[in-house]
Amino acid sequence: MLSLLSLLPCALAADEPALPEQQVKAAYILNFTRYASWPATTLADPRAPLVVCVIGQDAGDIARRLQSRAAGSHPLELRTITRNEEGDGCHTLYIGASEKARQGALLARLRDQAILTIGDSTSFLADGGMINLMLVDGTIRFEVNLAAAKRSGMSLNPRVLALAERVLGGASK
Repeated sequence: MLSLLSLLPCALAADEPALPEQQVKAAYILNFTRYASWPATTLADPRAPLVVCVIGQDAGDIARRLQSRAAGSHPLELRTITRNEEGDGCHTLYIGASEKARQGALLARLRDQAILTIGDSTSFLADGGMINLMLVDGTIRFEVNLAAAKRSGMSLNPRVLALAERVLGGASK
């Protein structure tokens, strides 16, 4: 949990060089995969790869930053996807802001599947996504749709929920 706490919130002082936005997003995505729980049947083998799919304009950069990383005993397997149908087989799906027009249909199709969905658009949670990354006072923060996570059989560590700016379907700050 210390690695999660060191990144959240990612406040950057004015005299420190700012981290590239994709680097911060990749760090959040990595930590969310480490502190999310899938149904037991989804990742039954403790050494099975955890498939992280990314879609959107900045997807390739985020995927490169996640290369050779692991979520616990699960090595990350990265896939950059371009079509909604390619979301099958993912354990985690990051949907970039450039996909806002398609995100509602994609999230509706994946609604009951145990896929941790992460995005960064103002309508992401309303469209059924689980974790939305957002810029607050120059810092990347996040909000959670707990009802969407529960509906898919996923759960998030309570400490992650405590760090969220807002939790829909749970306690508010």
